[in-house]
Amino acid sequence: MSYFILFYFITHTYLLILCTLVGISLNCRRVSGSLKQIDAGNGQVFGVNSANKIYTLYSGTWTQLSGSLKHVSVGPAGVWGVDANNYIHRLNHGDWVPVNGQLKQVDAGGMISPAGVNMNDYIYCLQGGQASSWTSLPGRLKYYSCGPNSCWGVSSGNQIYIMKGVTSNTCAGSLNWENVSGALSMIEVSTDGKVYGVNSSGDIFARNHFNQPYRTGWRQVPFRQKVKHVSYDLGHLWVIGTDNSIMDCTE
Repeated sequence: MSYFILFYFITHTYLLILCTLVGISLNCRRVSGSLKQIDAGNGQVFGVNSANKIYTLYSGTWTQLSGSLKHVSVGPAGVWGVDANNYIHRLNHGDWVPVNGQLKQVDAGGMISPAGVNMNDYIYCLQGGQASSWTSLPGRLKYYSCGPNSCWGVSSGNQIYIMKGVTSNTCAGSLNWENVSGALSMIEVSTDGKVYGVNSSGDIFARNHFNQPYRTGWRQVPFRQKVKHVSYDLGHLWVIGTDNSIMDCTE
């Protein structure tokens, strides 16, 4: 049985919540602002709001960047995003540079190669992040995210898949999808390989035993509200609520 102790301490911009569970302790604080999507990687945090304005967290404060994106991602592959028309952009010395191709969602968490899915759920990766054309992967996914050794994705039916064998020289991996038990509407892999996701009911799940996530099962991460997006980096789980509220959680 789980026991929840919620402590509310409100100041100007944050709400501190302590959720104490058997074996798990989540300390969450409400972060000022409103975002529809967030991504954390390499010690950086980026996000976009409902108006497609782009923000990054700098010294604890959200700083707006130029441009307009519906989805943004940061990781070893750099900072990438896609706009409302599904055109791809990469942040280069403070400027958004157009990249060939179209995607509805992009991920920069791989070693050096970004990856993503297009409007028809076809899956692609860009070897080394510098190639002129995207490499096509078999199958279809609505969301795709990569870590240091594998990539995870969810289909339009919320089925979960993993692609192993992903390296700096082979962004497409083994080309053999493995179905993973469970159902999620979105999934994110951190720079250190941790896997988190959200299901269609707005509940958070994480893989047990993060050192070998593909060999273990899911555990639900109890949370005080329904959520729609999560991202993990350097001990921080960033959560976007269904009301676009932002939470920064640590275990």
